[in-house]
Amino acid sequence: MTATILWADDEIDLLRPHVMFLEEKGYTVDTVNNGLDAVEKVTEKEYDIVFLDENMPGLSGLETLARIKLV
Repeated sequence: MTATILWADDEIDLLRPHVMFLEEKGYTVDTVNNGLDAVEKVTEKEYDIVFLDENMPGLSGLETLARIKLV
C-alpha cells in the first residue's frame, strides 16, 4: 500500500515536477492552493502525509495544521 499525500501550497503549479515524481513512485498526491481547502480535504479523505507551505495567504501553514489536528 502506498501513502496518500495532501500538498497545500499557494504556488502548487511551481511544484508540479515534484508532484509528478511522487506520483511516478506510486504515491497518490492531492493538491490544494490554500489552507481552508486543505482543512476541507482532510474532512473528506484520510491522508498519510500532509505537506503545508508555511507562508500561504489566508491561513498560514501553522494555522492550517492547528485546524487539521482538530479534525
